[in-house]
Amino acid sequence: MEIIILETDRQPQNNEEPTGEPRTRKRSSLNNNEDRISTLPNVLLHHILSFVDAVQAVQTCVLSKRWMNVWKSHPYLDFNFETFSSLINSDYYDDEVNNFTDFIYHVLVRRNNLKAVKISLDILRDTRCSLVESLIYYAVKHHVEEISINTAHWDMPIVLPRCFFECESLRSLKLKVDGGIALPKSLGLQSLKTLHLGGARNFDGKIFSSCPNLENLKIEDICLDTIENFNIHALNLKSLEILNWRYSRIKTECKVMLFAPKLTSFKFDGNTPLFWSEVNLTSLDDVTVVLQRYHHSHNYPFYEVEDEYISEEDEMGLGLNLIKMLHQFCIAKSLTLSMNIIEILSEVPAALDKHPSPFSSLKYLKLKTDHKDVTLPAHVLNYFLRSSSFLKVRF
Repeated sequence: MEIIILETDRQPQNNEEPTGEPRTRKRSSLNNNEDRISTLPNVLLHHILSFVDAVQAVQTCVLSKRWMNVWKSHPYLDFNFETFSSLINSDYYDDEVNNFTDFIYHVLVRRNNLKAVKISLDILRDTRCSLVESLIYYAVKHHVEEISINTAHWDMPIVLPRCFFECESLRSLKLKVDGGIALPKSLGLQSLKTLHLGGARNFDGKIFSSCPNLENLKIEDICLDTIENFNIHALNLKSLEILNWRYSRIKTECKVMLFAPKLTSFKFDGNTPLFWSEVNLTSLDDVTVVLQRYHHSHNYPFYEVEDEYISEEDEMGLGLNLIKMLHQFCIAKSLTLSMNIIEILSEVPAALDKHPSPFSSLKYLKLKTDHKDVTLPAHVLNYFLRSSSFLKVRF
């Protein structure tokens, strides 16, 4: 907050006529300060525009002559379909998508040939492959540091252009495509530190080892119905999230190899446990595991995913598989579990006795629940207390 202190009018001295000049000067000063934002250098104006999307950034050209070309050198390009469609009146969906696509091409053509820091596309509609390819090509050519693409394509998986694998400046990448992404055997992005993959199909995970500086990895909604071994080999990985791991999209007993000696944070959310083949976790501190016993339906513009129910027969082995999964996090200091997991563990007391808790370093057990009145079954609590007598339980 800026505080401006204005002096009161000077009182005329003896034998001095009031001239009114101080009041005039103050009014002039106030008028000159009304548009001080436009006097800022481009780097600060670009920072201001980084909080709005491309449509709103382009609209600033009508503010004044100073703003007419600011958007053309703006290094943050955020193309958001929802914002765009709210500004045009069209009764036809195809018209909106076509106009949005044309808008993106016009911005790219008219923009100055300067470095782009971030390029983002957010349109949860069926999108042309050519648009995604054009954005990636433009990003690579302009040495972008961050790419975020959240879209859908149903005809066939989107294929990344060859030039993408030559991008040495890229540090953060989000590729989330409902309908699928066709991934190569190797990414080879040497500078990449953050990767978010959504909708990828049937890849063995070996691409992660081709990104030697990868520190943050999020995987969600992937389909591995033909993959027997999924590998995550990342020497510098610190944070890993595996979300929406659904048994209907994973090959039965698909085994996961996780080699991440620097991993400190792990989060899992799915409706079936992970099956480990090999695990190397020597720095793990914080683990969150959420198991959805029922996967509720999702409604999308063009399709509906039906409810997935786990049969009683499958639940018989669910408890044991869950225990085996959790045991690989034995060095964790903090463990957060959904109440579904506690319910499952409470149903297999014999398995808890047969497979004692290995959590010797555990300090905090946190339970995720929407209910205030929750009780932790005594035999489940004792299961964790046997290996960690100083354990604190939090709801």
